[in-house]
Amino acid sequence: MTSKRTAIFLVAAALPLTPAAGLAAPPDSPLGQLSLEDLMQVEVTSVAKKPQKLANVAAAVHVITADDIRLSGANSLPEVLRLAPGVDATRSSGNRWAVSTRGFSEVFAEKLLVLVDGRHAFSPAFSGVMWQDFQFPLEDIERIEVIRGPAAAVWGSNGMNGVINIITKSAAATQGGQAVVGGGTVEGGYGRMRWGGQNADGSVFYRVYGSAQHANAQKTAAGGDGRDGYGHESAGVRVDGYLAGGARWDISADWFANRSDGTAYTYLPTGTTIDRQTERHRGTTLRGRYEQALADGGNLQVQAAYAGTLLSIPYAFTDRRDTFDLDFQHRFGLGDAQDFVWGANYRASDDTIAPSPMMAMNVPSRRMSYYGIFAQDEITLAQHLRLTLGLRADHNPISGWDTQPTARLSWNLQPAHTLWGAFSRAARAPSRVDSGFRRNNVFIPGLPNILTVLHSTEAQASEQLKAAEIGLRSQWASTLSTDFVAFSHRYKDLLRVGGTQTLVPGFPLTIVNVEVRNGGELALNGAELSADWRFDPAWRLQLAQTWNQLKRALPTTIDPAGTVPASITSLRLSWTPTASINVDAWLRHTGSRPGTPARAQLERKSFDGFDLRVAWRPTRTLELSLAGQNLNNGACDALAGLPAAATNSDVIPTCQPRSLVGQVRIDF
Repeated sequence: MTSKRTAIFLVAAALPLTPAAGLAAPPDSPLGQLSLEDLMQVEVTSVAKKPQKLANVAAAVHVITADDIRLSGANSLPEVLRLAPGVDATRSSGNRWAVSTRGFSEVFAEKLLVLVDGRHAFSPAFSGVMWQDFQFPLEDIERIEVIRGPAAAVWGSNGMNGVINIITKSAAATQGGQAVVGGGTVEGGYGRMRWGGQNADGSVFYRVYGSAQHANAQKTAAGGDGRDGYGHESAGVRVDGYLAGGARWDISADWFANRSDGTAYTYLPTGTTIDRQTERHRGTTLRGRYEQALADGGNLQVQAAYAGTLLSIPYAFTDRRDTFDLDFQHRFGLGDAQDFVWGANYRASDDTIAPSPMMAMNVPSRRMSYYGIFAQDEITLAQHLRLTLGLRADHNPISGWDTQPTARLSWNLQPAHTLWGAFSRAARAPSRVDSGFRRNNVFIPGLPNILTVLHSTEAQASEQLKAAEIGLRSQWASTLSTDFVAFSHRYKDLLRVGGTQTLVPGFPLTIVNVEVRNGGELALNGAELSADWRFDPAWRLQLAQTWNQLKRALPTTIDPAGTVPASITSLRLSWTPTASINVDAWLRHTGSRPGTPARAQLERKSFDGFDLRVAWRPTRTLELSLAGQNLNNGACDALAGLPAAATNSDVIPTCQPRSLVGQVRIDF
């Protein structure tokens, strides 16, 4: 495997490469037909909550296009996100993932803000994302804008290490029908169906979809159950309307139900543990948006959203939750040299978290209200020089107010080269389960038996980040574009364990109480490099490379063991020998995740994976594809950070073993 890894880095060193960062396009554009020059001029909206040409954006942003998604052979959203530089996506069980950018990769990663069409999709329970809940068809995604680094100045708390904005296609772009049927050795059987139509005068468009999947559990040779049984059913509808005067509106509704098997780590009063458990989650989301173009070239936008969910984990906890969001945004010009955008938002989340032998909240039912306001001004200092100043103030019910400023400078050195830099401060507000909980964490049998119990109080502060970034985005030729970013992150007030430890002896059990509190500090430096090279009309090479250097604070106050890979590499080669055939090879490498002397068991070895997809379109409306994942059957990089009972400490979740997936897609 060493020679393969060496080959990857030799390719990176031989090319002046960096990311074709974001190849987005208008909803109806055939992305595969656009040149790289055209793609660099495509507008992205997530960085400043307004359209900006990708080539000029002063941020580390990458766009995953619909074409990228189709050719990747991915069957889940976290697999798709591996296409972006700097994204660490690790499978923890059959359909559960840990996804992060710039470190902190755990199942409950909570420093990454995820949006679906502008709707906040993270859970207020722990400020993270349950990726198995994203069950809308991948074919309905127009593009995914991935921002690495802080974007909290416009998106608010939790946009600390990055923002992922999933933008789905308008109903006008999905007219007619589509059916997708597939099955695989790990994915089980799945099917998706979509139908779109419009009214008589063409001012209102709609689509409906349904999706289902079922996968059986299969044991791995080493005993770990990386192919846990899982399944889902989902359905949804979207309606888009277009009014006179440049106004438009859209509404969407989605319903999902999923079940996930996995390793358990629950201590019971009988002194035993549960080795397996089935997690069930169901929910409904509603979203409505109205947008009006203004005469001065600006626009006005209002969006409302609702999410009702029920999460049930036997012997662990049950979380019943209703969340309401309201967002307002106004953009306008200030003279000829300034483009100003401001807005406000309000969120209310009502929950009931039922106690269990594993975990209990000090207050079982609670309403938490959040509100914030932001403003950002883009100032043209000279013809090729732009300064962006932004500030956001957010209020949460636990730690109060957080102010999150940013300053970004973009300089077009030449028409095809943009140098940019940014300084930002961001915060992560305490989540519901950060404050006022008690959780049985690890049970160690022996004489005596030992139970470690985590607990916290309401006295929690927001975690803080100061970040500096510099980048160069270049179009070297019509066939080669690159992007390079270097960053330095400094964190303080991170939540950590070990602030207070007390022993409660007893027979046959000794309880070790461990308090969770602020005080952790660490520094993370790194660089991200990506490139898109179309060296022949039939060939395309895409590279994404990330390096991380983690420095622990002194005195040591936080243990980052196992959460930051030393490097992440993605190398994709696409070949289109004819208009009806696609061959795509994908080589990935995730570097080792160092442990510490105190937690050496969390150290993870590096992992290499090789995927191959072959697709044939005998007609314009029919595509047949066969994809193989982890064909080299590489040793999987187990997810770090899961508390485990001693009885199953060697049954560590693994990533997907070697698998084959066949799929048929029909458009009608």
